[in-house]
Amino acid sequence: MNAVEPGTIDTPMTAPMHKAPELVAAELAHIPLRRFGSVGEIAPTVAFLCTEHSSYTTGAAFVVDGASDCV
Repeated sequence: MNAVEPGTIDTPMTAPMHKAPELVAAELAHIPLRRFGSVGEIAPTVAFLCTEHSSYTTGAAFVVDGASDCV
């Protein structure tokens, strides 16, 4: 089994966070790229796992999180 582990992605689900600047600042402090990811940045990893190009990929966790240090 493989997995995609996204960081904080800018979606309707995370939109309420943007109403609280202190929450945004706290989250961004842990992301070296200093921005949230987009769905378009996660989709290629998922697409790769759905193709024959990943046929020899097993037990992998693809972390797509802007190098976040959050756990």
